[in-house]
Amino acid sequence: MRTHRAYKLWIHKKGFGNSDYELMVNPKVFPQVKLGDIVEIAHINDEYSPLLLQVKSLKEDLQKETISVDQTVAQVFKLRAYQDVYVNIVDPKDVALDLVELTFKDQYIGRSDMWRLKKNLVNTCAYVTQKVEYAGIRAQASELWVKGEKVTCGYISEDSRVVFRSASAMVYIFIQMSCEMWDFDIYGDLYFEKAVNGFLADLFAKWKDKNCSHEVTVVLFSRTFYDGKSIDEFPESHRPSIQQDHEGRFYEDFYQVVAQNERREEWTSLLTTIKKLFIQYPVLVRLQEADGFPRGQNATAAQGNYLEAINLSFNVFDKHYINRNFDRTGQMSVVITPGVGVFEVDRLLMILTKQRMIDNGKL
Repeated sequence: MRTHRAYKLWIHKKGFGNSDYELMVNPKVFPQVKLGDIVEIAHINDEYSPLLLQVKSLKEDLQKETISVDQTVAQVFKLRAYQDVYVNIVDPKDVALDLVELTFKDQYIGRSDMWRLKKNLVNTCAYVTQKVEYAGIRAQASELWVKGEKVTCGYISEDSRVVFRSASAMVYIFIQMSCEMWDFDIYGDLYFEKAVNGFLADLFAKWKDKNCSHEVTVVLFSRTFYDGKSIDEFPESHRPSIQQDHEGRFYEDFYQVVAQNERREEWTSLLTTIKKLFIQYPVLVRLQEADGFPRGQNATAAQGNYLEAINLSFNVFDKHYINRNFDRTGQMSVVITPGVGVFEVDRLLMILTKQRMIDNGKL
């Protein structure tokens, strides 16, 4: 039903009329409106997107020729009190959403909880910044999509996909400190500078903008090859950590923990710590002369301990159900490498890593 008749817009606060409904309609003014209908509200000749709300309350004591909208919703959609608006009933199929993205933080939500929340949202309207609460689950609508484009509101049907984004996950960041990290790109920047001042700085800025509270572990890792011909050339106390590859070269893997299971509001201070470790790193991994050790050289990214580093995070993820933290949902591994994405790895280790990825739901 389309109408060109104008109505006055009222704005009410939550609790008005002993209800928390976002829309109140007088059935005497709108006799054609029934509970569950989708109503489109917009100012006359307004540049902003129209608001879509579902009728959940009919209130006969509202003033004639008026419609009332919750104050919070009105602010989001730039609706002005006591101004004329058009009110139209729309077909839910015409405004159905393809995808709804919900964000949440500081709580654990299992797959069953997500399914129940999704079922509760079906056949309702959603708008950006809308807060959703159901069975103790708290979430907020962050993005709505229709036919590949973002929209501000719409109708959640049975076919709408609901995606959950956690702002409080367990995140492992591995930085591969291979020899390419000390190389320059075509613009004169070290690859290490691109990783820290570029990717990590942007990532932490986005976390701050999204108000995330992830539990983060940052690890620097690399592999050092030694020029030794025999295991006897190494100090006896360090021999258990010395390994030999298929070419007979002796090597040792190093992992430097920068931060472990930390939550911060401001992550930029961590970048300073990583830069200090970059200066000390050649000494830490015995690239410079070390007592009792043959001469060492840093491995390339392709020959590094890439899969070994990934398996470090799986050691934790495998036991995620033990002593679970109920203010955190999700687990993620991020590997930053200066290589081209091609790695020379052991075949058995590759098969093991692939299977562990599948078991942890990473593929």
